[in-house]
Amino acid sequence: MVTEQIYERPRDYDLEHETDCEDLGFYTQLLSDWRPRRVLELACGSARVTLPLAELGARTSFDIVGVELAQPMLEEAERKRAAAPPDVQSRVTFVRGDMRFWRDDKGRFDVILTPGSSMRHVLTLEDQLAVWRAAWDNLLPGGRFVVDVASPDLAACASAAQVPARKVLDLDTDSTDPVSGERLIRYKAVTYLPHQQCAQTTFLYDKFDRHHRVERYVSDFEAHVYFPRELQLLFLHTGFEIEAIFGDWRRAPLRRTSSQMIAIGRKGEGRQ
Repeated sequence: MVTEQIYERPRDYDLEHETDCEDLGFYTQLLSDWRPRRVLELACGSARVTLPLAELGARTSFDIVGVELAQPMLEEAERKRAAAPPDVQSRVTFVRGDMRFWRDDKGRFDVILTPGSSMRHVLTLEDQLAVWRAAWDNLLPGGRFVVDVASPDLAACASAAQVPARKVLDLDTDSTDPVSGERLIRYKAVTYLPHQQCAQTTFLYDKFDRHHRVERYVSDFEAHVYFPRELQLLFLHTGFEIEAIFGDWRRAPLRRTSSQMIAIGRKGEGRQ
């Protein structure tokens, strides 16, 4: 488990994801429906999802724990927590940990979330099973494990089949901070390795102040590509019951054009 360059730069991470808010409504609705007492978010990053959910927790009486491996992201999450209202601060805790092995010695959870396709960082089958088993161990009976991953990029898969494989550089993100005026432009090039079921992505970042470019850097990202049946098998193999599978954050069924897959597993009586 390694962290990419962007996770050493939490402010840049927040800027590139400043418009990513569709999933917040999805998770807010889930937790409003389920009424949990304790929630765990794996790979919580800089708390983009965690703190809004802690605000909900302050209103509906649940606590949330965010587990994060990258220290700079964890420090940024703590900074945001310190700036939150006292009732929100009291509902959220951040912990450094690896989601393959982390267990909570203070009790189990009603819900475990993995937003932002963070599960793509788990590359090997051995590590994937370790994450699913750790989630099982951290859940109360009847608890739910929600896994959100990007759907396979079929265009990238097709490009990989060409000889030689094509690697196209795309303008992926263009974000501007409304306060500082700082602008971040991200380009990406993807290579798909079908024999490993892995996407190797090179992100190229250009940062600008109000007048000119001030920095350029590269962040390489290696991601496992999940397919729907594979995702279901990981749940079933580790003892979960499949409660639901959605194709996007509007709870739509899986369809050919879906950019996301969200699978919800429920902890049954015993691991298979």
